[in-house]
Amino acid sequence: MLNLSEFSILDIVALALFFVVWIGHFYIVNHSRFRHHTITAAMVTMRERWMLNMVKRDRSPFDALIQNGLQQGVLFFGSTSVLLIGGLVAGLGAGDQAVAVLKELPLSTTRSSFQWEIKILLMIFIFVFAFFKFAWSYRLYNYILIMIGAAPHQDEEEEVLKQYAKKLSLLHALAAMHFTTGLNSYFFALSAFTWFLNAWLFIVSTLWVALVLYRRAFRSNFLVIFKTKVHPLSPD
Repeated sequence: MLNLSEFSILDIVALALFFVVWIGHFYIVNHSRFRHHTITAAMVTMRERWMLNMVKRDRSPFDALIQNGLQQGVLFFGSTSVLLIGGLVAGLGAGDQAVAVLKELPLSTTRSSFQWEIKILLMIFIFVFAFFKFAWSYRLYNYILIMIGAAPHQDEEEEVLKQYAKKLSLLHALAAMHFTTGLNSYFFALSAFTWFLNAWLFIVSTLWVALVLYRRAFRSNFLVIFKTKVHPLSPD
């Protein structure tokens, strides 16, 4: 039976806030009415244009090369997640040594092996979640690569090509959403790491991560430039 008495009320509040912010961020960016203003939504139009160009190209390997590059990025993070999970599982057995080190830090409130193990389990949960997202994104990108190879011939009717490109762009955006969700989990894992010190730092870092991710989704310089109408350069 869990002995939650070793955690303070502030610890419980910080953990609850962490999950509320994490889930809330995912909902706002992907499912709320504000999702249309994100950088992800802006990229949907580019994905549609890419896929429309793809179906009109004469069986060029160019699109497959781009897609393969995207898959390699997903594979890297998926492999990294497995390594992190393994390291954290090994860390479960080092509670006494870790607590002895943390007790020497002036701000640390981790005073028992039980507290250490719960916090390690939280980190493991985050990276397991991220791994599942990366693995599914990689699988979806594989399906998309097959669909690129099965694209209708460029001599097909214009409407057929547009419908296929639209469907493919939406599927591509879905795979990208899973990848981004896994990537954002890494940011929240950095926040959870601060819980090893104390709950106040955990709260502050959670809100800081949320603010950073909000800015990147809605207010990034990339998005500002992307939405800015660029005028052609005047001749010298």
